[in-house]
Amino acid sequence: MFEAVILDLDGLLVDSERWQIEAWQEYLKRFEVQLDEFEAVKLLDQRDYDNADYLRRRFNLLDDPLTIQEERQEIFMRLAEENIELMPGATEALQLLKESEFRLAVVSAGVRDYVYLMMDKFGWDEVFDVIVAGDMIDASKPNPMPFLACAETFALHPSYCLVLEDSRSGVEAAIAAGMQVICVPGPTTDRWRITGADVVLTSLDYLNLPTIRSIWRDGDNFNTPQPQPQLAPETRPSRWR
Repeated sequence: MFEAVILDLDGLLVDSERWQIEAWQEYLKRFEVQLDEFEAVKLLDQRDYDNADYLRRRFNLLDDPLTIQEERQEIFMRLAEENIELMPGATEALQLLKESEFRLAVVSAGVRDYVYLMMDKFGWDEVFDVIVAGDMIDASKPNPMPFLACAETFALHPSYCLVLEDSRSGVEAAIAAGMQVICVPGPTTDRWRITGADVVLTSLDYLNLPTIRSIWRDGDNFNTPQPQPQLAPETRPSRWR
């Protein structure tokens, strides 16, 4: 049976995606440029630094990517603290998983300061055993490395980890990591483009143990070779505080 559950943060547990986009748009206003809706949504699954580098090239911005990331991050942290709320069923789902004695990890493309802010805001200090933030590993979904980093930190074979995701790239990353995945499409996700998930739920309200047990594949992919996470030594994922 699964021993750990890895949960995406944005769009699955917290309703943050509109505020992520708003922070980028507010930053770009000073240069009198804006992203169209399609471009803005594409930023959601990427690390902040990668987005900053993309926008620097896209709009010929003079600042370096790190400066862009830091200035946009100040905007986003303010918006996040004031506005971000939980997704439906998030509290109940976490309670179910903790009571069922799964070890829990949370993965976000955002930087660790943002993840810590969400932990404090929603009282999750004792909920998650492992966090992997976008500035802790040099890869983002659909690369499987964020999920493999969690498995490595848990000292588990990926087959013992279940992933809960809201995005297409997240589902692809979980599959590439050799993990089973339940998808709960987020507000900006086209659920009809989700392929490969073991289960698709309309809300975390519908997560239950029978569903989790039904997708456990005893030994099916234990022999699948797995790529090794490329972790920056100084930012190795660590157990929550």
